[in-house]
Amino acid sequence: MSQPVTYRNNRIRWTLESLRFLEANYGTMNIADIALRLGRTPGAVGVMADKLGCRRKILPWTETEMDIIRQLYGSGVGAEFLQQLLPGHSVSAIFSMAEKMGVLSGRFWQEDELQILRTYYPAEGVLVTARLSERNAVAVRIMARRLGLKKTSQSTSGFRPWSEGEWQRLEDSMHLSVAEQQATCFPGRTMNAVEKARERLLKRKLLRQ
Repeated sequence: MSQPVTYRNNRIRWTLESLRFLEANYGTMNIADIALRLGRTPGAVGVMADKLGCRRKILPWTETEMDIIRQLYGSGVGAEFLQQLLPGHSVSAIFSMAEKMGVLSGRFWQEDELQILRTYYPAEGVLVTARLSERNAVAVRIMARRLGLKKTSQSTSGFRPWSEGEWQRLEDSMHLSVAEQQATCFPGRTMNAVEKARERLLKRKLLRQ
């Protein structure tokens, strides 16, 4: 009597390497062979293939989508959030495209950059980007928050009035959520600033009626 197949990784969290293997080989390898290779049940492989969109036609990447990867992934925005802005592309596909394009996540900082941030962020706020040529305001805010850094009352990074162009861009993108607007249209503004601006814009519209 033959021994039942044991799937060593059953109920264990999927690794990025396994997800990439599934995406690369689904449709060309037998599901049972993929399951044995990954130590998963055929059913689990099928479910994950659905989640990754492997059973659907692979969507080509547009220039706009690749620009989002360059600007936001490179700034440190996570792939899970980017997936909301890139419908039809899985998290693994986003990682793969970023790697193919040579775009490094802004989450990975060098020690000398971290030291500059610790030294100057309390006084300069996001203006410290002038000292960090490879980082923008979004990446700086994310890392400062992780390090527990805050601007002091003597910070030179104060209130910045909204330009007419920004107000127009805000109005044109009101169909997006606050988080989406901040990430795609106003990376140099905080989410709180975008939310307050939305409120002011809505009040203006009510007064015009």
